[in-house]
Amino acid sequence: MIRNDISAASPGVSEPCPPRRRLPAVTRVTQILDAALHVFSDKGFASARLDDIAAATGLSKGGVYTHFASKEEIFGALLKRLVQPVPAAPEPLADDEPVTVDLLVSRVVEPMYQSFGDASVLQAVRLLLADGSRAPQAFGQWHQTMFEPHIADVACLLQRGVQQGTLRNSAITREPRLILSPGIHAMLDCVVRGAAAPDAMSAWERLHVAMLRELLTP
Repeated sequence: MIRNDISAASPGVSEPCPPRRRLPAVTRVTQILDAALHVFSDKGFASARLDDIAAATGLSKGGVYTHFASKEEIFGALLKRLVQPVPAAPEPLADDEPVTVDLLVSRVVEPMYQSFGDASVLQAVRLLLADGSRAPQAFGQWHQTMFEPHIADVACLLQRGVQQGTLRNSAITREPRLILSPGIHAMLDCVVRGAAAPDAMSAWERLHVAMLRELLTP
């Protein structure tokens, strides 16, 4: 008599899959953006599909839609995460603290050059140059929520320094974007040539600081 062992696996019957672990939304968003950066960098914004991003993340397309409504929204979130003017918001100044060139260097220039050592920042700039015009809404949102407030903060610092007599009124104090121009030039050089050698980037920064001292010292 043949014994019927119900504990043995029957041919053609697979073991039940363990339930998928539910990750926090913040973790999922980070995974999606990490995958999207590689997909956009590899395929370009126009050719990339949500299916590609979902596959690279290990999610279904519906799983991506849980966190982002469109490819454009993902692109905008990438810009916000990667292309930040400064690594972190500096502490507010005391009411009586003078705005000097040294203070501008420590709060504006040095953080800018420090960010250039992050490969993901250069990847984001490449995305902007290659595909920014294909996602004007995403770029406009980043510009409005990230770049313009930073420039407004720099403008306030410059005007405060002029009023205090610690900065000379010049083209830079009248057009605050100019304070970033040498750094942007250095960043574009990195994008074109690849990551710059630390010595070369230090040379860029020294020239940037020297220019500010010549134009802003009373």
